[in-house]
Amino acid sequence: MNAIELTDSDINLFRLIATTGCCTVAQASKIYNADNKWYHYKRVQRLRTNGYLAKKSTYLELTSKSAEVIGENKYRFRNPDMRETSIELSEIVLAAQLEFISNRTLRTLYNLNRKTFFKGAFPFGGKQYFLYIMSEDAKANYYGQVQAELKLLSVSNIAPHAVIFAPNPKVMAAFGVGTFHQKELFLLPYPTGLNLFVNFFSPLIQEYVKSFIPNGAVISTHPHAHYETVASYYTILILNDLAKRSALDAYYYLGQQKPVTIICLESQQELFSKHYPQAKIIALSDIKIYEKEKLNANN
Repeated sequence: MNAIELTDSDINLFRLIATTGCCTVAQASKIYNADNKWYHYKRVQRLRTNGYLAKKSTYLELTSKSAEVIGENKYRFRNPDMRETSIELSEIVLAAQLEFISNRTLRTLYNLNRKTFFKGAFPFGGKQYFLYIMSEDAKANYYGQVQAELKLLSVSNIAPHAVIFAPNPKVMAAFGVGTFHQKELFLLPYPTGLNLFVNFFSPLIQEYVKSFIPNGAVISTHPHAHYETVASYYTILILNDLAKRSALDAYYYLGQQKPVTIICLESQQELFSKHYPQAKIIALSDIKIYEKEKLNANN
């Protein structure tokens, strides 16, 4: 058997699997991104033959050999069903094209128990966004456990920023708004919400959103608003920030002091108009936020 010389793409594949637990051959193809559509099949086979990858059914996993190459421990599945969750996580990490910190790295860093619900975190925009993934068949007690963990991690200042992806509006509604203490807690549909999350913080989109906030507005120190003027508060709910919504609910419950303008997407206008009838709504184009290239073309 001829020894194989590892490439940067091989190392990137090992790191993805170390972060998520496993991936599929189709997902591996996105890392190699070769012109030859069969290249990744042959490369994966060579890595398996040389002892760098193991294949369990349709799942690719690290071996002790490949784990040692990248200085990681081989991921061990206590429950075989967790491989499907790992595949979904690999899809999110690949689609986001952002750095990702694994669950076990964060547990070690913050000395947390093995039983946690977050899947890892995106270090993004100078913050760590802890990632949660809701399944379509999640039960009410699962939502409660996730909510309890979020509250605990916010109080301990481990996860002041988090993003939750849900498969459909029904699951998003079932999760609810609740009372949260994160500085940011985004609840978004998957997969469309992932693109929204990544795009939103780009300088181009930030400039577009801020163009709807009047000159002279300052960053607000109130938890229910992002900006304020003497006459009004401005709250940006494009990412469906549950922390801001929770604070906004409290603000209206206690009796508003001055009016609030909510900036959201056109697709969110009906929801927020119904939930906050007292607020003025500015609805932005979904297309311009989701597809920043089109925004760039129009400017």
